[in-house]
Amino acid sequence: MLPRLPVEIWLLIIDELGAEREYDALEACAKATEGLIQERAIKYVPDEMTFRTQEEVASIELAQRWEGPRKVRIEGGRRPRSDERLPIPHLATFASRLAGKWFSLEELIIARAEWRVQDLDLPSVSLNLSCFASIRRLELCHVTFPSALTFFRLVCALPSLNSLSLWDINIVKYAIDARTLSTFPVLSALKLNSITLVRPEEFIGDRPTTLASHSTGLLQWVSNIMDRISIERTTLSLHTSPWCNVKALKLWDVSFPTVAAFARLLGALPVLSKLQIQGPCMFSKHDFDYSDVPVIPGVFMSSLRELDLGYKCCLCSDPQSLDDLVAVFIRTGASDLLNSIHAWLPLSLRTTTSIDVAINRLVEHAGQSLHDLRLRVISQDDFLLYNKAARYVGPSTTRCFNISRNKRLRHLECSMDIARKDRFHIDPILELLHRVTSTRISDFSLTLHVMDEVVPPKLWSSLSELDVVLSQAVFGKLAKVRIQIRLEESFPHNLEARVRSCLPKLDARGWGILWCVLMASSESSL
Repeated sequence: MLPRLPVEIWLLIIDELGAEREYDALEACAKATEGLIQERAIKYVPDEMTFRTQEEVASIELAQRWEGPRKVRIEGGRRPRSDERLPIPHLATFASRLAGKWFSLEELIIARAEWRVQDLDLPSVSLNLSCFASIRRLELCHVTFPSALTFFRLVCALPSLNSLSLWDINIVKYAIDARTLSTFPVLSALKLNSITLVRPEEFIGDRPTTLASHSTGLLQWVSNIMDRISIERTTLSLHTSPWCNVKALKLWDVSFPTVAAFARLLGALPVLSKLQIQGPCMFSKHDFDYSDVPVIPGVFMSSLRELDLGYKCCLCSDPQSLDDLVAVFIRTGASDLLNSIHAWLPLSLRTTTSIDVAINRLVEHAGQSLHDLRLRVISQDDFLLYNKAARYVGPSTTRCFNISRNKRLRHLECSMDIARKDRFHIDPILELLHRVTSTRISDFSLTLHVMDEVVPPKLWSSLSELDVVLSQAVFGKLAKVRIQIRLEESFPHNLEARVRSCLPKLDARGWGILWCVLMASSESSL
């Protein structure tokens, strides 16, 4: 029990403990109190700490029982320039001083750093880092490693690591020798199941001037190892490789010399189930040669179930490269196993461009395995600005995006912008719904971003048509319909009632099936 002192006195005590960095005492106060005193104590206990020098690490009081922050950043130097990577001898100091003491540490970030052999003894650093059993996430940004072996040994040192994020990683010696290959069976014991190549916008501070400065080179190196294993017939198998447990791969840009090289990367991830490509896809040479990929029957991309092609991927990719990407999934049979596809389409959901054709081809080949389809519309202004190279399909082949082959769809989601200048309003979505053949759809979501200050009058009649379409027998298992309308300004108080009045058949099917979400655009983003 804490002494009964006036609140003002306790606040002064808390401030003094905070100034002295008595974190264990502050945590004890936080657990024993509530209200203002508890809030003040929690405020002083850091959730994240940054170390730029050995002196900063040495200043940590080891006598405390505090179990450390949730996140630690190790940065090279006090004020490194954006293009500067400085030595990080304080990583060794941090690992040796706090190993086995900070049990709350979940994330380690190393940024703007150069790993030098003379500063960091790899065996001792690895041994000390292995004591941080609580670290589950490792983020490397602007880091140079002397060799691939050093990079993998660092990753291997964290026994509970399950998420790895990379941005602008440079490895001086990419050579694949026997010593490197011998470490792979040890690395296969890792719990690593997610790899992310961080998109530039997600990182605070200076950003790369070109997409080429991203870490795609590391992925190319991974695909090259696949070739080495195949050629040398080593005893190393996919299931004893460092990435044998990776289930999720999130990429920003995909820049490879050939599409076959990218296919080999995917083939090197035997249990990959989720692939996200958020940025542009570019291959120097086109035309996918199936013979260039060492396909292992029953293994090659056999676990891939979810494919997410982000806004920039669909908008900024070279059309031929997007065709090649789709060809990889189709010709290797991976598309036949996809359960979920998320993609962005230009203009009005009508098949008028090469982007639509490529994505629709993928959806059609997914066939009856596809359960979840989410289609979002690229704004016309963005499409004309960023993707002038997209090829338009002639009028004779123009048709609505076709999902008639997907007879086991369960979830369908669409979104688009609505403005007075739009010619079709939500007509393309109505056409899409008319082509539904799946009788298993239980969840339908529609998001409309109204770009004008007022709701276009035709929207009300369009919603009435939507009510009729969703009341057809093919949608008999609908259990949830979510209509989200986003306005540029705040919405009128009677807007939800107006929306429901346009959907009487859905509304009559019982409370809960129809969800209307109305918000100003500043409250949320698509």
